[in-house]
Amino acid sequence: EDERIWAFIAWLLSIVGAIIGLVLRPGSKYVRYWSYLSIAFFILLIITWVITFIIGFIPFIGFIINILIYLGIVIAYIIGLIKVLTIQWWKPPIIYNIAQFLGIERI
Repeated sequence: EDERIWAFIAWLLSIVGAIIGLVLRPGSKYVRYWSYLSIAFFILLIITWVITFIIGFIPFIGFIINILIYLGIVIAYIIGLIKVLTIQWWKPPIIYNIAQFLGIERI
């Protein structure tokens, strides 16, 4: 139960929550797993922000594409909230790939 709450905080508060989770619960594999995913999600948000900024210069179509991208991010965030509370080891495609680069498999 305690691990679930700390993992939820790690995912909910993005990079700040991930750092809190890694510092306060370094021995918990579940909290570290979700902290790495949270850091990867934050990196993806920054990459997405840059891409959507550039795409935003395309009239109308750029706006539609940006809405779809941000909708996908919100959906991934909500799914993550549900997965962390139901104690599931979720592997979202792009987010997990970034987390692998960060070393999630060493957990």
